[in-house]
Amino acid sequence: MDINNFLPSLASLFHYSSNWNIILVIIGVCSVVSFAIFIERMMYLRKSEIDTNQFILDLRKSIKDGNIVEAIQVCENTGGTISNIVKAGLMKNNRAKEQIENAMEMTGLIEIAHLEKNAKILSIIAHIAPLIGLLGTVLGFIQAFGEMRASGLVDISATRIGEAMEYALVTTAAGLVVAIPSVLAYNYIVSRIEGFVLEIQTTSAEIVDLLVHRDEKFSW
Repeated sequence: MDINNFLPSLASLFHYSSNWNIILVIIGVCSVVSFAIFIERMMYLRKSEIDTNQFILDLRKSIKDGNIVEAIQVCENTGGTISNIVKAGLMKNNRAKEQIENAMEMTGLIEIAHLEKNAKILSIIAHIAPLIGLLGTVLGFIQAFGEMRASGLVDISATRIGEAMEYALVTTAAGLVVAIPSVLAYNYIVSRIEGFVLEIQTTSAEIVDLLVHRDEKFSW
């Protein structure tokens, strides 16, 4: 390879990568990260889902019979977010109602944190992707005006200036293409998590009532 031809090509490539091209690379990385997080969160949420109605029916029989060990075993066999929270309450079955609720509440906070893990990154990408694209647009226009200034008003290359402006607008479009799906994905995941929270609250309240009434029954 001719070193005299290689060095100018390398310098040209570096100049090419120093403005709008590196912006497109960053936006592309953001899109990959956003897609990966969305898929990972969807898989985790699906894994955390259980048949709540059947789960409560299985627990109700064990709790009413006073067989807490069997109820805990049902939770372990079922798995998932809600069963982990209920298990924390069952472990405190011989305590006061407030202690049972506190145990389930603490476990619930941990489980919800697991559900929300990495979801905020989608929101961050949705906010910064258009800004990164706008930065690329600004850099592209700076390059275009630099071409105009360097060539002078007499010898302006419309093709080169047009290319610079085109690439500048492409970065903005790319940022929006990444941001819009990220916003949709984030809001969808948040809505799923809110559904989980509501299901957790109703299930936890029902299990606490079962445990309290069981204690009242046996104390009677």
